[in-house]
Parts: sequence; C-alpha cells; structure tokens
Amino acid sequence: MKTIREALTKGASLLAESDTPFLDASLLLTSVLNISKEKLLASYPDPVTDEQYNRYRELLDRREQNIPIAYLLNRKEFYGLPFFVDERVLIPRPDTETLVETALTLLHEQSTLTRILDLCCGSGCIGITLKHEAPECRVTCSDVSEDALDVCRLNSKKLLGEVLPAVKSNLLDSISGKFDIIISNPPYLTKKEVHRMADKKWPEPYLALEGGDDGLRFIRKIIADAGAYLAPGGYILLESAIDQTYYIEQELTAAGFTGSTVVQDLTGRNRVTLGRKQEQEPHAE
Repeated sequence: MKTIREALTKGASLLAESDTPFLDASLLLTSVLNISKEKLLASYPDPVTDEQYNRYRELLDRREQNIPIAYLLNRKEFYGLPFFVDERVLIPRPDTETLVETALTLLHEQSTLTRILDLCCGSGCIGITLKHEAPECRVTCSDVSEDALDVCRLNSKKLLGEVLPAVKSNLLDSISGKFDIIISNPPYLTKKEVHRMADKKWPEPYLALEGGDDGLRFIRKIIADAGAYLAPGGYILLESAIDQTYYIEQELTAAGFTGSTVVQDLTGRNRVTLGRKQEQEPHAE
C-alpha cells in the first residue's frame, strides 16, 4: 500500500511531459480520494488503498494519452462555477471570461438590455454565467450540436436550478425573435491549426474549433445575419484570436454596426470585438 506522497511522486514522474506534472497528478488524486487539494498536501503520510491507487493509475494512463484533465474529472471551473464537461463540448477557457465580463459591463450600464442569445453555446458556460450573474435577463442558448445542447441543459439545471431555452440551430438559421445582445465564442481556429491538433489526437470536438481557411468563416456569417435578430441599439459580442480582431472590426463596420471596439483579456491580448446596431434603421434617400 502506497502513501499519498509516494502516489504523487509516481504520478508526477509518469506525467513528466506535461507542462504541470505535479499539479495534474494532484488534481487526479484529489478526485480519487474525494478530498481538497489542501487536505491532500497535508496528508502525505496517509495510505492510499489498492483500489484507489488502481483508479488513480487509470486516470494517469489516460492523461499520458493527452486527455485533458477537465475531461478526466468531468469538471471545469469557469467564472467561479463548476461546469460539467466531456468530449461533446469545448473546454471553457479563462480567455472567454473576458467575453462574459464585457457583456456584464453592458448589462450593468444599460438596464434595458435583457434579452441575450448565447450563440454556439457548447457547454453553456457563457449564457449560464450571464444568467447566474444577472438573473433578471432572459437567456437563450443555441448550438448546431444536439450533444452540446444536452451538456448545456445539464449545466443549466445543475447551476441555475432551471433549464434555459436551448435551440438547435446552424448559427442563426433556426433562431426566432429579437435580442438585445448576441454573444458568441464561435469556432475560429484555421483549418491548418485544427489539422495540427488532429495530428496530436486532440480530443475536443473539431466542430467547435475549426472556422475555415482563415478562421473567420462563421464569424463573417454571424455578423452578416445578426442585424435581423438584434433589437435597435443591440450589441454583438464575438470572441476570436488576437490577429482576427482587426478584420472583425472591418466586417462589423461594413455590416452597419457602429462603435466597434476591441477588448483585451487579462494578459493584454485582443480577445473580444463588439459592435452596436443603430438605434434607428437608416432611411433610404
């Protein structure tokens, strides 16, 4: 029978090629033992049963195969909330919290913004977080993947105690009604980037990653169609790669949106681009 210290040492050695081998081993062992990380680090001499150690080794083996920790634990914290995740959805990233923060700023500044569409919702991390932080808002989630919508519904029930409206839609094709905010973290990686990930057997769904040759295929379509689904004065908020924000600003302006703005994430990188639909429809001369 091994001690916790011995199990951690063994785990970190097996995960030596990981960027964070000791952290990974610690997270997996805390999950198996069902204790906090703090308790784990304070319990080095305590024994690990053979059954627990075997389960731990199974998780280590899967981590060695490049399976993300979030999928192994079926959990990823986002904006302080514990979201369920598995191979059906993209793992929420800290970068996307900038998208949420930008929307929350708008909501706090303008109380008339109440109808929100989380487009390409995946796990539901954006829409569910906005509803959690601003309960007065009416949030609709949509995705082309029914599998992703199932995860979104699960998270909505778990974290909000209610199931948000979840619509299966290829971008905006099956959406009805008007919204004050359309917010989206759409697929924006290039085909080349996704092919490199495929070569490494990256397990996240390619449907949630690949955005065409330049990564902007879906973003262009969203911008082109969003005006018909936004109320006058409504906002569109889009997450993207750093080098895409300049082109997104141009697309927003060309589509008639005003005040296009780029918001940087916590590391100072361009991350979110937003535009506003005109308060009044322009009149033809």
